[in-house]
Amino acid sequence: MQSLPSIIRIFTVPCSQLIPNIMEKYLAGVPVGIYLLTNEIEQYGTGSCTAETSIEEGSLIEKTTLQFETTQQLENAEHLAFVILDANLQYYIIGVREKPYPLVEVRKDISPEANVSTVKVTLTRRKSLIPCSV
Repeated sequence: MQSLPSIIRIFTVPCSQLIPNIMEKYLAGVPVGIYLLTNEIEQYGTGSCTAETSIEEGSLIEKTTLQFETTQQLENAEHLAFVILDANLQYYIIGVREKPYPLVEVRKDISPEANVSTVKVTLTRRKSLIPCSV
């Protein structure tokens, strides 16, 4: 299991605007660049990101889970990929142009004083937490 250190920044990018075949390029050793970082999410506290590898039907599968708290509304109209920057100043992307897309679960705080939502993003693919450059 891989656990990233503290998450410093989180961005969203519509999956449709990413270059094709990011996962395949990464697995082939081609550097992955992301150039569309315009939607930064304001987070509260420290986010967490883990990637766990398992074997399913004879193939390696990685399941990535990103969790953070925010007061912002996430765009529900499009499938979103998430680009994160960790405490080691390394960027990672969760999501690619092709299916399956990251599953986003938003849970709102029921306290009337707080307008904070807990967001949980999960993605299961052959490789789901991909190092990238921005």
